[in-house]
Amino acid sequence: MAKGLGLIGAGLKTKEQAFGALTKSAQEETKNKVLQEQMDAQMAAAEMNQAATLTSAGAGVGAVVGGPVGAAIGAAAGFIFSKIF
Repeated sequence: MAKGLGLIGAGLKTKEQAFGALTKSAQEETKNKVLQEQMDAQMAAAEMNQAATLTSAGAGVGAVVGGPVGAAIGAAAGFIFSKIF
């Protein structure tokens, strides 16, 4: 680019390298942010799945033990356990 200009050439080259490093850093940060958002979404989906599973299992056990009232109580217990664990 500015070959042969001595100090000015060196300064321009340093500026060019710094700009390239900042661009790469920004790209990496964006990539990491997207990956973190994907992991957060997967975690939320897993938590909802666990809540649904424990709620339905509690309702099933409650229905066998105590009929409709037992099912309601079991569902509530299952949901609460899913939030605790």
